Amino acid sequence: MSDGKTKIGEVVQAAVSAGIHVKLSLGGPEEIKTGYPIIVEGEKYDFYCIVMDVYNPGVPVVDAVATSPLGRAAIPAVSPGMQTGYLGNIFYSKVLLEPIQIIDKKTSELGEVETIPQYFAEVRFATADDVKAIYQPTRSSMPIGNLRGIPEFSIPIDFEKLTEKSFAILGRTGMGKSFLNKIICNFILQTGVASVFVFDMHGEYGMFSSTDHSKGLKFYFPEKVEWFTLDPKRNHDAAPFFIDPESITPEDLILALPDLSQRMQDAIWEINKARGKNDVLTAINLAESGDTVPESTLHGLQARIARLERMDFIRPAPKSMREDPFNTILRRVKESKSIVLDFGKYGKDSMVYLFVANVISRRLHEIYTDEKGEDLPRLVIFLEEAHKFLDPKVADLTIFNVLAREMRKFNLVVALIDQRPSRIDDEIMSQLGNRMILSLKESKDLDHALSGLPKAAVWSNIVQTIPARTALIVGDAVRVPTVIEIMDYSTIQKHLEKTPSGKKKLTAEDIGKITKNADKIISSID
Repeated sequence: MSDGKTKIGEVVQAAVSAGIHVKLSLGGPEEIKTGYPIIVEGEKYDFYCIVMDVYNPGVPVVDAVATSPLGRAAIPAVSPGMQTGYLGNIFYSKVLLEPIQIIDKKTSELGEVETIPQYFAEVRFATADDVKAIYQPTRSSMPIGNLRGIPEFSIPIDFEKLTEKSFAILGRTGMGKSFLNKIICNFILQTGVASVFVFDMHGEYGMFSSTDHSKGLKFYFPEKVEWFTLDPKRNHDAAPFFIDPESITPEDLILALPDLSQRMQDAIWEINKARGKNDVLTAINLAESGDTVPESTLHGLQARIARLERMDFIRPAPKSMREDPFNTILRRVKESKSIVLDFGKYGKDSMVYLFVANVISRRLHEIYTDEKGEDLPRLVIFLEEAHKFLDPKVADLTIFNVLAREMRKFNLVVALIDQRPSRIDDEIMSQLGNRMILSLKESKDLDHALSGLPKAAVWSNIVQTIPARTALIVGDAVRVPTVIEIMDYSTIQKHLEKTPSGKKKLTAEDIGKITKNADKIISSID
């Protein structure tokens, strides 16, 4: 093998449908991991592959002497430090490779895998030059991490293609979904392909994170991001946001209050039909029991509705107010601004999250589907805990059911962030254009996360074994399915600090300094 490329093994078995088996010539199996990029050098093509499995094939003599006190003495080559060469052809490890693309050796053209390499074809780790032939950056590309096994090579993700359709970030709790989501939001704004709407339950996306004090969207993009809060007593820097009871529908109540009985749900619809000019909350409080609404049902419903009425952010708009926060947000969205809505003290209340997200997104749906045919800017709504909105049991009650299925043509896109993909409606999962899948263990979640992907069973092993902050990326935004080690959030500043023209971009900190200097100059003139 030439050009300083190190041979790691040879092909001993291959099938287009079942992958390529390689006998390793490494010092031991721990030198290679699942997800690593590999090149198999055929006669006409180089096969770009991913490691799907690493294994030791069964050897009868090993079975015979294992656990025996004479075992290591009889076969000293398996002792620590004596594994080089694996004693010729007796003891060895293998890897199973999945070919992803073939590269024509004469023309360098890429193609789909329709053939296999010959026996004894040499196998090596992929280099940065190999990877560059596969991943071609575009005008709207940004790296979200490096290729697993090649730390020096960042993988470009096409954010234009990513935001054309609904997409998902899936993975178990603690695997890095929030970090990846924050990186994605920043790079969407940096590339200018869309605006974002973030329901910020835990104070992560505004000026600074409330947990680790890392810089948020408002810090890096002060002129692009509008910051609102449900809790102005705690967050003095964001604009107050409230919801007028007139904006609330029966669907919003049924979704937000999961402990409603079927009779209570029916009662909401009955009361709504006869509410006249009252909003639905007032109508429920003024309602009287009768044939269609039994007294016990009405009292139970009113007690549950009281939980919402105690929320400070639900109140009528003052008549003196020229524009309520709801309309301010909608106007800003039309102006291509991004929105971060801070939940403050309500961040741990899932009822508030379900209620607020559904109410706001329903209004966004209304303006984006308005018959006026207004050409509105592309907007990506980031929806955490997506299964709570898109579980088949409740999906018909939420506007997200419609957004995820039909809204791509209206420039309104949903990004689903979730740890339980098995609880998301199958049809909605099938509509996703891209998936970023971090570690999952439950078989149902694995099946749903990988549904529709060719050779899903093969990729399942990768998703089960990858460590935290590592993701399998599949879809239109990346040329081939790729395992990426997600960058540390603290390193994104170098990608964000310059504008497309090459000039340094102003952050909120820079703007603050300029404002202070301007005040000093004005004071000196006075």
